[in-house]
Amino acid sequence: MRLLPLATTLLLLAAPATATAGAATGQPVELGTIPIGANSRTVVFTPDHRLAYVANGGSGTVSVVDPVRRAQVATIPVGTFPYGIAFDRPGRYAYVSNRDSDDVSVIDTARRAVVKTIPVGDAPRLAALKPDGREVYVSSTGSDAVHVIDTRTQVVTHTIPVGDAPRGVQFTTGGRYAWVANSDADTVSVVDTATYTAVDTIPVGDEPRGVLISPDNRTAYISNTIDGTVSVVDVRTRKITATIPVGEKPRGITLAAGGRIAYVVNAGPGATGSGSVVTFDTRTNQVLGQVAVGLDAHWSAPGPGHRYILVTNSGSDTLSVVTLARR
Repeated sequence: MRLLPLATTLLLLAAPATATAGAATGQPVELGTIPIGANSRTVVFTPDHRLAYVANGGSGTVSVVDPVRRAQVATIPVGTFPYGIAFDRPGRYAYVSNRDSDDVSVIDTARRAVVKTIPVGDAPRLAALKPDGREVYVSSTGSDAVHVIDTRTQVVTHTIPVGDAPRGVQFTTGGRYAWVANSDADTVSVVDTATYTAVDTIPVGDEPRGVLISPDNRTAYISNTIDGTVSVVDVRTRKITATIPVGEKPRGITLAAGGRIAYVVNAGPGATGSGSVVTFDTRTNQVLGQVAVGLDAHWSAPGPGHRYILVTNSGSDTLSVVTLARR
């Protein structure tokens, strides 16, 4: 794959969405790749967006990545098969859910070392910080539950039953509700974060994994891995309003700058086939473009100002740097 010149890449990564290079189109482009550990799952930026942390399931490590230099700058040993990552609000600690050791490693980001291990349920997957910064929610596919970790005491304070094999967790703006994708139940559980109970269940497509809620709290997007679709859900009525075919085995969903274009990461055929990133218009739900990335692509994270995303390629042991082409 041909890489763009370094000067061009740095401009695209640093420039605002309204840069004089022209308006963004709906066509995603891959700027290059960054080597990381084996069989990666999620990637999450630090709160200041200077670095990204990647959970390397096959290596039992977390990669610390400088996306501008396109370099892995540190490797932190954690539990067995790390999967999800969430930072506390100041970025002092990272909470890493370890699928095969049934625990969460707490990383001191200044020391780049694990300082505590928190037991949770069976096969913890994804993690998300509540907007007020007080709690981290961790989905547990083997326990059919979400575990709530107090970020002050770093202990589990609540376990919330949801649907079968929960994965993606996303909060509404303000944090009143958490939406949890139940991959084996083909549903989304709506959790009231004040009462720590699931108050609604929304049927979606086959094997939902990723959840994205728009900043205005109007629309939720759910990636359905077996269906190859994204369910568009009205957050107020909790009803599906559209279904978007996006490709083979979609997982991660991320908004581009301005919120008018969404990226969807498709794993593709698996470890032997290329993944892809597909974009769609959030106003019309029409697919706009796609670009091939690495093997068995999984999850994504938005960079500063949502001007680009990082995509984990589990079968290639790389991150792809993807942005939108400009006119």
